Amino acid sequence: MMPSLRTSRRLGGLLLLTMLASSTACFSKNASGAGGQDTVILVANNRGFYDVNVYAVRTAQALGRRLGTVTGNSTATLKVPVSELQPGGMLVVQVRSVGGRFSWFSPAVQLGTGIIARLDVIQTANGALNQSQMYSQVVPPSEPR
Repeated sequence: MMPSLRTSRRLGGLLLLTMLASSTACFSKNASGAGGQDTVILVANNRGFYDVNVYAVRTAQALGRRLGTVTGNSTATLKVPVSELQPGGMLVVQVRSVGGRFSWFSPAVQLGTGIIARLDVIQTANGALNQSQMYSQVVPPSEPR
């Protein structure tokens, strides 16, 4: 028997909450140990058909650092080196369509301990990205063990 739409939505919501609750903090060390670099988390949800590349932009004059590709109709968690943030812990990203002519710059979002960035890539029928959004979200602390 197939699960109902309501059951599927509940399971999807539960999965999302579990993923967010398992995130310990916004800042983390890479697995490389003491020489690792601090990172912040960017959860990118591509709601469009076309794949996009995401870049961290440190200044208006500098080229962005590629963070990764988010395929169409999927979500990816990207680690952003703290060194790629603008002064004051602000994150600005550029989103570019793969093989397309459109790009979009996000507003600056301030990050800190226990705060992640969320990027919703929204593409119009012709592939324009100007309806996309980026915002910060507080990650609920993990429950004590």
